[in-house]
Amino acid sequence: MRIGVDSGGTFTDVVIVSESGITIRKVASTPDDPARAIIHALEKMRADEIIHGSTVATNALLERKHSRAGFITQAGFLDILDLGRQSRPDLHALEPEKQKPLIPAEDRFEVQGRIGAGGKRLKPLDLSELSMARHWSLKGGFEAIAVGLLHSTENKEDEEAIRAVLADLDLPVVLSSEVAAEPREWERFTTATAAAVLTPVMKGYLERLAEQVYPAVLRVMDSSGSARPWQHLAAEPVKTVLSGPAGGVVAATMIGAAEASELSKEEELQPCITFDMGGTSTDVCLVGAEARSYQRRSTMIDGLPLAVPMLDVHTVGAGGGSLAWIDPGGALRVGPQSAGAEPGPAAYGKGGREPTVTDAHVVLGRLPADAQLGEQGGLDVDAAKKALEPLAGSLGWSIEKTALGMIEVVNHEMERAIRKVSQERGQDPAATTLISFGGAGALHAVALAQACGIPKVRVPAGAGVYSALGLLMAPWCEQAESVLLKDIPSDWDKDLEEMAQELEQLALSKMSGASSDGVKIDRFLRARHLGQSHDLEFQPGPHPVEDFRRIYEEQFGYRMPDRDVEGVAMRVTVTKERDPEEYRIEECDRPAVKTPVCISEDLGFMSVSRKGQGLVSPGEFLEGPILIEGWTTFSWLPLGVKATVDRRGDLIIDMARQ
Repeated sequence: MRIGVDSGGTFTDVVIVSESGITIRKVASTPDDPARAIIHALEKMRADEIIHGSTVATNALLERKHSRAGFITQAGFLDILDLGRQSRPDLHALEPEKQKPLIPAEDRFEVQGRIGAGGKRLKPLDLSELSMARHWSLKGGFEAIAVGLLHSTENKEDEEAIRAVLADLDLPVVLSSEVAAEPREWERFTTATAAAVLTPVMKGYLERLAEQVYPAVLRVMDSSGSARPWQHLAAEPVKTVLSGPAGGVVAATMIGAAEASELSKEEELQPCITFDMGGTSTDVCLVGAEARSYQRRSTMIDGLPLAVPMLDVHTVGAGGGSLAWIDPGGALRVGPQSAGAEPGPAAYGKGGREPTVTDAHVVLGRLPADAQLGEQGGLDVDAAKKALEPLAGSLGWSIEKTALGMIEVVNHEMERAIRKVSQERGQDPAATTLISFGGAGALHAVALAQACGIPKVRVPAGAGVYSALGLLMAPWCEQAESVLLKDIPSDWDKDLEEMAQELEQLALSKMSGASSDGVKIDRFLRARHLGQSHDLEFQPGPHPVEDFRRIYEEQFGYRMPDRDVEGVAMRVTVTKERDPEEYRIEECDRPAVKTPVCISEDLGFMSVSRKGQGLVSPGEFLEGPILIEGWTTFSWLPLGVKATVDRRGDLIIDMARQ
């Protein structure tokens, strides 16, 4: 028995694969202790393996409910964490508020030693200062220590010396040179501090969970789409900030690979945009194009950069539980605040009183009163209407117009997210397929595809638990990376090959106990034009400079042939793929009935068909307006839109058939 568990902000999704087939569960999350919902969902089950997509690290950073850590850095650079970069995320804010660093000034300590550019020794460490740093760490009451020194990615002797001095204090000591192959000090130091404040939190959580699910083997999804042993990520918690969203991206990638194998040589598989709308947020990602489209070096979490490899998932605060409100200018807004799991939307009957996107769908009939959303038994239509009444009164609108307005506003937010991972990456949305999943996604997918010009929408069978299903498909991948900082030769040379082989052996060493048979090795270079501050990561061939120039032109629209190309870092991944296995979730087979749904402000309510997705046969076309019911989600097809299912039971909505 293998189990995928995705802990979300509103629901915890579970997919169980055993000899008897696939079963799914969707239980209310317990944000105060995510393990509680997991143990409840797995009650009386004896699994062989559990793969977990976790939001513990992300929530700890966003809510600032992390451990207390100290920071040791270069003399004169104590304020790097406060200064950051000069870029302003909100150019029009008259009184911008800069995000506070994870470690305050009073918990930082400076040392005098200095390494210069290129790893050259400029000033030795003072042994008496190291003794003082040890005493400071001992008396500070810290749960972890982060160490960040200038140019340590080129020469980490001083960082290692500081760790050796602190070795007997029984504290996790995080070196910036090991946690991030990033030459820029603010990004690297911030990543090290995040790793330090998260290590005690994540280690404690995973140790408790591993003990509770024993004898099952526990693996955890990391931000790059790898299901790794929990012990690895307890030591590298900063690599789990996109743990949950990565599952759906992996599932979409695997299905894309399966489809590609069925195409003829003349046919080409289109890239896909994954659209994962859950209870508190929406995650989108471009997959199926070149690796550069869906791999990135860092992300901003609550205004702080984390420089670790991850899938290029873009997240916005728009989900089924997102709250509607009116801004000071009188405009209707939705999110990023969310009702979460407690109390949740008003329609859930758990005490929620504020209007959410879910409540808007209930008011419009797109979520029927008897809808079974996991263990959420039925919906309270009157409570949903009551939640929208104050908002409707303030706007001077009917409740139905207010609900339609809320959906339109949240759609615009999600449309911007889709364009960010497509058009802003040089990918035409008209040449993609939208893969919609998450509990709320299929209610919005068609409208978003129409707005972005996307010709086809796929709603997978089991869409509401698709990320949990993706966890079961995820490979085991280990990585090793190192800063390069030198001009790249036109042709791949001996020095680059030696560096790549060293990193390959280091990555393989992290797979102790696993067979090396069938291991896939990939190499990545990060490079930039000499003098630039931003870089691109790509998979190099025999001619890395030309590869970089081509990819740069594809993304930015021009070349700079007179500029030298500087290598920033090299990364090697070692991947052990799972045995190919097709997971099929048998969808809802509830017989067709009629249900009232509000079509638009002009047309009002109409009696439309509501049919189980499992009852649709391949080749049978359904035409909107219609509600297609799945076990964990509903798909809304507006007037004139047509859909069918494929052999997997996935709903295929062809926008060209309107």
